[in-house]
Amino acid sequence: MQSKPRAHHHVGLAFNWQYDADFIHMLDRALHQAGLTSYVIGPHNLAQTTLEVHNGERRFDWCLDRASDEDRHFLQLNHVLAAHGTRFLNAHAEYIRASDKAEIHRDLLATGLQLPLTLILPPHDREPDLDSRLIDQFAKPFVVKPAKGGGGKGVLVGATTADDVRKTRVHHRDQRYLIQQAIEPQLFGDRRAWFRVYHVCGTAIICWWDDRTHRYATLTALDAQLVNVPELERIVHIVAEVAQLDFFSTEVALDKHGRYVVIDYVNTPCDMRLQSHHFNGVPDTIVQQIVAAITGFLKQQIVGATGDTGDAHLWP
Repeated sequence: MQSKPRAHHHVGLAFNWQYDADFIHMLDRALHQAGLTSYVIGPHNLAQTTLEVHNGERRFDWCLDRASDEDRHFLQLNHVLAAHGTRFLNAHAEYIRASDKAEIHRDLLATGLQLPLTLILPPHDREPDLDSRLIDQFAKPFVVKPAKGGGGKGVLVGATTADDVRKTRVHHRDQRYLIQQAIEPQLFGDRRAWFRVYHVCGTAIICWWDDRTHRYATLTALDAQLVNVPELERIVHIVAEVAQLDFFSTEVALDKHGRYVVIDYVNTPCDMRLQSHHFNGVPDTIVQQIVAAITGFLKQQIVGATGDTGDAHLWP
């Protein structure tokens, strides 16, 4: 019996969040226009794709994984892909390390970056009772956040007492918690000097991000006269060296002492909802820049190295 032919794709795009669809479609289209083949993997074809990769019937050079952080079934796909030589944007092992704020805080502190004054607490289950004097002596107000997770889940802003910390720690009893000094940014008119800086395969992309409204805005050429753009780029490249991730964002605030302070170190997977569809989404032009940076990197890695153009574009 003749064996089933292998399907070769330059890039696999794995996602499981419905609001990722616009971003994935944009990236899929850009890869196709760049002469690369891509294949979208979602919950609807995950099991079949995993089996085909395992059996050698489908092969990927690279994979962008935006699902395994929440779905272990996608993590199984990652293991199978890795066993067959696929390379990843944001390897899962590096993601696990970098997403632990307590771990990466120590590494970033050693680089000399400006970080908020921080106290790292053990998990509640390991040490339920804390010496309240630690908190009483801490700069106020402060932010209480779990070491893992994102999207503001489990975070208490404006805390001032040891009781605030006690009540917050019980929400994630098995996690370490960070107590961080609240940073008040400078004001440019009515705009808070708070930034979200993306690191996308070596490219730094900067935009405004309001920590109170969660609204994004593009950084214009006029804005760039107010902001130390090279410093923001330097910061995100240092974070990238420590995190060993290809695609993430970090939050940086310009405080009243003129320091660029790294607030939230590594956010990934990045929220890529379009601002044209969601009030607190990312400006469409920023998403387009991110898509272009990923596409350019992958083309350089794949076509630049081999000259291969692969099979026809596929959207399952």
